[in-house]
Amino acid sequence: MRKRSAWDLWSKNNVGRFSDPFEVKQTNRPARERRALGGEIVYPCSLKTEVIDQDSVHRGSTGGIIITGDNFITVKLPYGISANDIWRATIDENGKQRNSLSVGAKKFKKKVFDTYAPIFKALNWKALNQDCEVRLMVQPPLKPRNYTVRSYPRFDIDNYPKLLIDSLKGTELLYKDDNIFVSEKIEFAEPVQDGCVWLSCIFIKETNWLEKKVNFDWLAGRSI
Repeated sequence: MRKRSAWDLWSKNNVGRFSDPFEVKQTNRPARERRALGGEIVYPCSLKTEVIDQDSVHRGSTGGIIITGDNFITVKLPYGISANDIWRATIDENGKQRNSLSVGAKKFKKKVFDTYAPIFKALNWKALNQDCEVRLMVQPPLKPRNYTVRSYPRFDIDNYPKLLIDSLKGTELLYKDDNIFVSEKIEFAEPVQDGCVWLSCIFIKETNWLEKKVNFDWLAGRSI
């Protein structure tokens, strides 16, 4: 119970402090210079770390939050965008339809990169390349009126994983490739201002799923 109480206290004391760590700050820098500074450039980042039981909470000056422990790492991400807004269809010179990331999706990924690449660099983090289970804890944006669990505005549960997982992929980010994930779990939690998603990588032993039999007790909800 001690660990749960410690995290509950941390969560209560930090309400609102990092409700929108991804806010884009206004700048007077000319547009051409801003574009020249874009791309895969990782700028320095200061880091503040506090220990809660055996886990460490790292806050970067870029606004991001990373939690690390013995067998996991968790990152706080912005809420994301609708699946309908992630892809755009275009017709190439041969008349074939091609799907590519929308402008909104590209901006989302760049925002995540600019926020977290400096923190991972400050942590001397080496991108993961081992089997993991990915877990998403979704906190939808807070709404002013009362809703039931069924009527509360949110994306469909299969809307969240793809863009969020892709946004943390890269040698300067959390993992080299998302093929390290052999299991996935998604849950919802209480709404917060602007919404967010906590993405966690749980380190697991290498598994040979090619020889794994179908677990019908798991399918029936009788085992975890």
